[in-house]
Amino acid sequence: MIEWVKTGTYRTQQVAERIHQSWGKFVKLGSLRRLFKVNKLIYKRIRKSCRHLRDPVAYEFFRTEVQALRAWAASGEIDLCYCDEMGVSRQAVVPYGWQPVGKSEAYVPATPSGNLTTLGFLYEDNRFESYLQQGAMNSAMLVKCMDDFASRLVKKTVVILDNASTHTSELFRSRLAVWRKQGLHIQYIPAYCPELNLIECLWKQIKYHWLDPLDFLTAASLRAALEAILTQIGTKYRITFA
Repeated sequence: MIEWVKTGTYRTQQVAERIHQSWGKFVKLGSLRRLFKVNKLIYKRIRKSCRHLRDPVAYEFFRTEVQALRAWAASGEIDLCYCDEMGVSRQAVVPYGWQPVGKSEAYVPATPSGNLTTLGFLYEDNRFESYLQQGAMNSAMLVKCMDDFASRLVKKTVVILDNASTHTSELFRSRLAVWRKQGLHIQYIPAYCPELNLIECLWKQIKYHWLDPLDFLTAASLRAALEAILTQIGTKYRITFA
């Protein structure tokens, strides 16, 4: 039974059904849960992932590269930061929350309106810079933000970036040489390897923990809440890096 869970039969009900199909026995779900806990299994959300699509050799190579860059940054010779965009709309990410018993079911608006895009630059000491705009970010706007970021660097800086179309467009690549002269170097990571870009940890905290359900009531309240969070990252809001 334990091996079933380890190989993909994740839900308690599924295991109970397999036991019945295999041996004709009915097992209480509570008994199975206790058995799983004794065997050091935990019940947690199953995440969506594209890791099965990535090249494992490329992933391992660039994982080692990022570790080397982190060590180089820790020595103080360079700055290392993680860059990416985050989209937020009034389609809130709030799967669970405490509610009074017997009251009407709590809800947040389910509407795609009020789309906001944040371009962020996160350092491992929680220094953070961001650019917030209405709607999606195109290559021209991304280049404008990168130009501004590069113009204010004080030391050689390596930016971890994925291969999104805006990051690899002809316009974006045409600026790489200019940015290198300003001390900004882009380190691309392979496709389907979000674990290598640690700013993903920050986006998760913002979406799942720091934004409140009431922030999604209007487009204005969502923007105000997001701006407040972005301006306090590194002070009120911090994350840790494993």
